[in-house]
Amino acid sequence: HAGGLRSAVAEGATLVTSDLALPYFQRVLANPNTIAPDAMQRSGRKPVLMGVKGKRVFTDGERVVEVHAIESSLHAQGFMMVYLPREKILIEADAFTPGPPNTPPPAKPNDLSVNLLHNMERLNLQVEQILPLHGRMVTVTDLYTAVGKKN
Repeated sequence: HAGGLRSAVAEGATLVTSDLALPYFQRVLANPNTIAPDAMQRSGRKPVLMGVKGKRVFTDGERVVEVHAIESSLHAQGFMMVYLPREKILIEADAFTPGPPNTPPPAKPNDLSVNLLHNMERLNLQVEQILPLHGRMVTVTDLYTAVGKKN
């Protein structure tokens, strides 16, 4: 999931990650790329990183982006999700990947998906759509169905 970060640094982007992953990215992005210089190496820019613990809200005065920790995940410590409150869209990777359209839910709900739903409800996020970064955009009903619950 880290592909393109050096190019993003070259463009001047601030990289947002969990506070637990921050030391890793500081160390990795400090390494030079001198054999075949990439965009970051050629730009001379130093990475600007921001660690998030729990929750962080970004706004430009009109739009809001919320970054939330996914607590108690079996997938990874420091697992994060992004919520767009105006759009009511939840963006995540690896916590929920919907099956093909019109397929029955799994016989046993995926523990990562159950945990994602728990975190969504814990935070009282008013989600209507989910954008799984490994799948197609779906409605929140698809997540409820996948874990065997009704919304």
